[in-house]
Amino acid sequence: MLMSIGVFVMPILAQSTSVQPEGSMTIVAANGPWQDNFNPWNDPNGQAGTGLWYIYEPLALVNYLNGETIPWLATNWTFTNATAYVNGKPVPTFGIVLWLRHDVYFTDGTPFNATAVWYTFALEQAYPQLGYTANDIANMTIINPYQLEIVFNQRATPVILYTILGHFIVDPAQWGKLFPVQQLPNGTYVALNKTGNPFTYTNPNPIGTGPYMLYSFSPQQVVLVANPHYWMPGEPRIKYLLFPAYAGNVQENAALNNGQITWAGAFEPGIQQNFVAKDPAHRYYYFAPGYPQMILFNNMRWPLTDPVLRQAIYMAINRTSLYYLAEYGYEPATLTPLPLPEQMLNVLNSSVLQMAESMAPPQGNVTAALQLLESHGYKLVNGQLIAPNGTPVPTMTIMAPAGWTDWDADLALIAQDLKQIGITVEVQTPPFSTWYNYMQTGNYWMGMIWNLIQGPAPIFYFEGYLYNYWNSPGNVTPIGNSTYYNMERLNLSLRLTPNSPPVNQMVFYAWNNISNPQVENQLINDLALFWLKYMPAAGVVYNALWYEYVNTTVVGWPTAQNYYWLAPPWVSTGTTTLPVILALHLVNQSVPEPWWYYTSQVPSSWYTSNDPFVYQTTSTSTTTTSTTISTSTTTTTTTSTTTSTTTTTSVSTTTSISTTTTTVTSTVTSSSNSTLYMIIAVIVIILVIIGVVLALRRR
Repeated sequence: MLMSIGVFVMPILAQSTSVQPEGSMTIVAANGPWQDNFNPWNDPNGQAGTGLWYIYEPLALVNYLNGETIPWLATNWTFTNATAYVNGKPVPTFGIVLWLRHDVYFTDGTPFNATAVWYTFALEQAYPQLGYTANDIANMTIINPYQLEIVFNQRATPVILYTILGHFIVDPAQWGKLFPVQQLPNGTYVALNKTGNPFTYTNPNPIGTGPYMLYSFSPQQVVLVANPHYWMPGEPRIKYLLFPAYAGNVQENAALNNGQITWAGAFEPGIQQNFVAKDPAHRYYYFAPGYPQMILFNNMRWPLTDPVLRQAIYMAINRTSLYYLAEYGYEPATLTPLPLPEQMLNVLNSSVLQMAESMAPPQGNVTAALQLLESHGYKLVNGQLIAPNGTPVPTMTIMAPAGWTDWDADLALIAQDLKQIGITVEVQTPPFSTWYNYMQTGNYWMGMIWNLIQGPAPIFYFEGYLYNYWNSPGNVTPIGNSTYYNMERLNLSLRLTPNSPPVNQMVFYAWNNISNPQVENQLINDLALFWLKYMPAAGVVYNALWYEYVNTTVVGWPTAQNYYWLAPPWVSTGTTTLPVILALHLVNQSVPEPWWYYTSQVPSSWYTSNDPFVYQTTSTSTTTTSTTISTSTTTTTTTSTTTSTTTTTSVSTTTSISTTTTTVTSTVTSSSNSTLYMIIAVIVIILVIIGVVLALRRR
């Protein structure tokens, strides 16, 4: 197969929201309208909303329900003890050696290899605002084209290992052209583009290694199409994935009940009568228990800077009314304010668990909340709460995304509860992208959100709130600066007792003792006590993993009896499971064989210049993709290019032996081949004419 590196222009078909192509599946994982931006670091649509995680792939998949880790783009890995240098002095640290999958290609024809992995993580070091591994990597060494070592700096915690494995990998030929990165001999990563910003880059042309690629875009619907060159033989077996943009739950529920959606993760009131009863043979749902749904407090906004006020707010909330009135009995009230799912509360000792459960009964306790406030100098005067300094507690806001009807109802009930302790709260429901931006940048008072991190161990659930993982200056990300972890902006230098280590360090200790159950369990209990003392956020209900499906044509779904993978299409966080594995289990019976067996269904444009994997029959200009890498080995790359593009990525890794990648360019032009074909065609035509003339003469 002749390979080429070029610009991949996807064919655009006329959109139809009423007629579905044969072999398609309609998925709803978030609300629209969609924005034409598929930046995996900053996707305004939510990474599952428009199918981002079917386009980009991670090194491994982690199922946080049971801790199962599945090799993906990496086939194997090993963790190592290593040395980093701080101010020129060696310090012990750890690292990971990755072995990568062979014969994988991005959809523009670029091979997936160690350079792609190197570039993805180098970009985050050069642009720390991207987060994830930013400022956590001390050095990377490309050992050979399919093996590299990543050494972490002294401040990194073992959670970074899961972040590495769960990280998407981008195409260096695409991103490196816009944002080239250089690694200096001292291990510093330098952004060579001094004006661009990959975080704000609007990426309308996503290029990944995944089973699907972008087919068409509009604000009302995104369509992905199966990647015919996907590395997993015979996959995917669903031809098209359609992502319609519904404004909110009401519109989504109407479409679901009318049979317009195949796979959804929707909150649906009265689901049995509204959805299942219309076709009980083919319509199903299963709401598996999940993690706590959280109220975040902005700890940098007075008076929420006072942990006593945060405790009182939680005590006043009637979580049982949220369960029955707002969540229709689908999501039970949390047993504690802790971020742990119910099945992990058994890690707490009896005294800590009793304290956590006594913070507030599920139905709330307004009297106890007022007593707590009054004991710390607050006063309730004519229905208005007065702070200890004599200042009335100001009107505050609480936010959830527009159209999330259950969350919106939650907030209305919470506002009523807080009025009883003298706090006026205004409910705000901006569009999803606005809400998400406000939560990340700290422009809020209180907000409803999912749990920041999920994982196979309790430390995951504390880490997102109590560790400075986003690498912002100091212990608190300033308001206006984007963050995800520590979104509540708690001062992470706080201590459980005067003699305890800072909470940031407690999380670090817990991670480093994750293989020592006795020590780690004590640290988890200490973190739970810290949480109850400072209340950075509070769980109100246990999030149901909303999941509905229709098996009229598509089969292979997880069920309550065989819940082989997390089933909601919106489960797509970097350190946990992704919905892509479920998509690869599904089969559309209307197209029983892999769809590309039916060549008439393959867009004709894929046999022309739009497909870089197909040999071209028209003349195009040729260029060479140049990559300079200093490593301990010499890599030889053979590149045949038929589409004009130039990518330069400058890389220098710190090793004892410095060599340069040798790029051997095999340039293939099609003009000579086209001339040859033309000559052959002319000869064939002449022979046919001669044959016809001779036949006529014989008559």
